[in-house]
Order: sequence, then C-alpha cells, then structure tokens
Amino acid sequence: MGVPEEIRKVERPPNTVVIQYGKNKDRYAVKQRIGCRSVNGRKIPIEGPIIGHIVDGKYVPKPTVLNISMSDCDYKRWADVEFCTNANMDVLDDLLTVYSDKDAFKIFTIAVLRAIDPDINDYELSSEYNETWLSEMYPNVALSKNTVGDFLYDLGRTCSHITKFMQIRTEKVSADHRLAVDGTLKSNESRVNTFSDYSRKALKKGTRDISVIFAYDVSTGEPVCSKAYPGNQVDIGVLEDFIRTNKVDRGIIIADKGFSYNAAKKAFNERPDLHFLIPIKRDADVISKFHMYDYNSSLKEYPGLTCRKERMFDGKFLYSFHDARRASEEEITWTKSNDGYDPQELNELRKKFGSIVFISDVDIDLLTAYRAYEERWKLEVMFMFYKDILRFDQTRVHEDCSVLGTEFINFLSILMVCRMRKIFNDVEQLKGVPYNTVIKKLRRVSKIKGPDGQWAVRKITEKEQMLMVELGVFPQVITVKNSRGRPRKEKEEKPKRPRGRPRKNPLPDQSI
Repeated sequence: MGVPEEIRKVERPPNTVVIQYGKNKDRYAVKQRIGCRSVNGRKIPIEGPIIGHIVDGKYVPKPTVLNISMSDCDYKRWADVEFCTNANMDVLDDLLTVYSDKDAFKIFTIAVLRAIDPDINDYELSSEYNETWLSEMYPNVALSKNTVGDFLYDLGRTCSHITKFMQIRTEKVSADHRLAVDGTLKSNESRVNTFSDYSRKALKKGTRDISVIFAYDVSTGEPVCSKAYPGNQVDIGVLEDFIRTNKVDRGIIIADKGFSYNAAKKAFNERPDLHFLIPIKRDADVISKFHMYDYNSSLKEYPGLTCRKERMFDGKFLYSFHDARRASEEEITWTKSNDGYDPQELNELRKKFGSIVFISDVDIDLLTAYRAYEERWKLEVMFMFYKDILRFDQTRVHEDCSVLGTEFINFLSILMVCRMRKIFNDVEQLKGVPYNTVIKKLRRVSKIKGPDGQWAVRKITEKEQMLMVELGVFPQVITVKNSRGRPRKEKEEKPKRPRGRPRKNPLPDQSI
C-alpha cells in the first residue's frame, strides 16, 4: 500500500519524498533528494537523509545536531586579544571616523591578529580569528584567503582614506614632541607592481626593494605615520613629500644622514610650528665657514666626545660633534681600503672622521641636541620588531594597490606592538622578557564555553592571575584565606610511666 494522498499533500520542503515505516507502515518520514543518477537512460532520484516526519497531518522537522567539524569553537584564546584591543581602542575610534563600521572592524581585526601572532599568513587569518576572542568581540568578519586578498586591494585602491587616517594622527602631535624620521627597505620581488625596484643596497642584498618611511614620536614611543615609496627613491627626495602628504605640521623632526634639509626647506618654511634637527654633509660649505671642525667644548656625560655650537646669519644653528672612538674606527677602515694613500689627504680626512654636524632652527644646548639624536635608536628598535618579530620584511603581495593596503595594516600592527611593549616594560616581572615570550604567557589564558552557553576563564595559577591583574586584563583579585577549622584540642597530660618493664614477681615489702 502506497503513501496516502492526504499525507503526500502535506506542506513540506521542496525536493523531498515521503516514505512509510514502522511495523504497521503507519508512520511517515520525509527524506531529502540530493540528486539523481542515470540508469539505462532513465533519471533515478537519489534519496538523502531523513530531515523530518509527518505527525498528525503536519510536517515536523528533525532536530539538527551539527557535526563537530562544523560546530563553533568553544575554546578560544582570550587574554592576548583582550590586552591588545584594550591598549588600542583609540586606533579603532580613528578608523571609524574614516571607514564604515564593517571595514573598520575588519582592518582592526587583521591588524590585531598580525600583532599578537607574528608571521601569520593571510590564509591563516580566518582560522585564527575563529579560535580567538576576536570572533566574539567582532562577529561575522569575513577573513577567508580570497576575501582578504580582495579587501587589501580595495584598501589600497582607496588610498585617500589611508592618508586621511595618517593626518588624523599627525594632528595629535604636540609642538614640543620629537619625531624621528627614517626609512626601511623591504624585499619586493614582484614583477607586477611599480614599487619593486633596485635600491642603494641592491648589490649587497641581491634583491629589489620597497622603501617605507616612518615618523616615530620619541616622546610617546610609537609611530605616528608612514608611507611607502619605490625602492629606488632616496631619502633626500622624499622628505618634503612625506611632510606634505601626511600634514606633519608640528613637532621637531630628527632625521638621519640620508635626508636633506635643503630638499625639504620649503616645507619647513611653510610650517612655523614644525622644527628640525638634520645632519648635513661633511663637505658642506657652512662647516668650514663657521669652523665647525674646530671643537671648543666637551660633554662630561660622553667621554671622548667634543663639540661646538654656532649661530648662522639667518638665525639657524649648527651643532657639531666628534666621537674619538668612532673616528679611530673610520680611519682604520679607510686606510685598509686605500693602499698607498697620500698622508696629506689623510690629515684632511681626520677632521671629518667620527664627526656629525646638524643644522637646526631651535636653540638648545649641545647635550640636549646630542641626546635628541641618540634617541633615534628607539626607531631602529621599532624597525627590528617590524622586520624580525612581526616578519614584515617582505611585501608578499603583487599589485600596487595591495602593497598600499598591506603596508597600512602593517603600520597599525607595529603601532599596537609599540604600545603593548610600553605596558610590558612597566611590569616588574616582564622587564627584559622577549616580546614573543610575553605573548605566549597571555595565550595561556583562554575562555571555555560551558553547556549552558556561558563563557568562563580557564583555571590558571595564582601567579598568572597576578600577571593578568598587572597588565589590566583581570580586575584586582581579592584573595580571602580560608579560616581554620575547629581549634585544636588541648592535650591532656598523662601520668608518666616508669621506665623499664615492671617486674612480674615484685619483692615483698621488707620494711620493719
């Protein structure tokens, strides 16, 4: 007997079939059709799993239980994400002023993942996102490999938004802040984008490069802005463009020897609140004109360092320094590479060996000027993290627009790392501990979802708890020691037993 017509007419999902089952064939299941196969020229439908039943004239879907491979993750890394986002919420606020909510959350999410998981590849972003607390904080962020690739291209294609974000950051720079400006070269072997070109270090590296210029705020210990240039662009020609593009209108720019004041002179003159302390070439005419190699003072804080300060006719200042140790090293290097040199030439060069001369529009003492230049080492430390810790030493993308989008997110990631390092250095037990080691400590603190759907922090040690408190991840932990149980009973004093064994047959009393 077939399925009754009234049962077959019950409303149910399309592409399904009703079957009878049970001892009396009075129960009805609904199976899904998942395709068809060809048998002798006939199309035979293929039945799939049972998806429901017909009960009392109504279709009742079968409760679905997902396979574990398709289920959501119930164990997620929490502390590293929580710490990173807490330290950089203002970055997200700035992104939201430039991008839509959806785009801002995606940019922020990718940057956080690159900061807490160094050397992560784009195709790994989706799985890392799903296994960290970011997927709970910012749900439904699409991070598949193809999605990320297209997004980075679109991010660079709309590069005016990136420039606007950088300008928002430079507007926050105070006039007395010192900005170390320098660039770093990254390998870029793409044959497609126009950023890939041979740099001044091409002979040593054997690769084509891209140049990324940074402005690093020494006062706050974090990068302010950045911009990517082709690898064949020298620092001398990009300083003015870097200042104009990012609207660096305030602060004191402290540049390295590769930059030129004359090349950016017009940009400085147009910005009265922007000052500079920039090295000049050792053979510049003003050095001999103001006798800057005739040092007339020294700094007791730096043994072997002599110096001189002079005011020029246009109101600007020259600061010269001579390091005896460095001069000796330079002289040894020069003599090794110049066999049969002229002693007269060597005597002339000895004035220049170990020297550096700055031009500036600020009147400061020699010690302040030298320390300001020495602070540039903080930028070099940031470059070390940028390349060796976060592994941003290669572009990994090909299109011009993708390069711009990737470098923007890389900038956000290194900004986040700088902020986290500052907090790490304020914690006593983390001083001198490598960045990756601290991140591993944070990764140990995860959250687990229970059967009731509630999340709870995994049990950790008291030492780990105190570290989380110092980092601001946990609130202050109040530990209450358990009170002791019932008071101990006082021991009753028992009569002491005589030493030795008592005699079995004691002697009779012989007293008279």
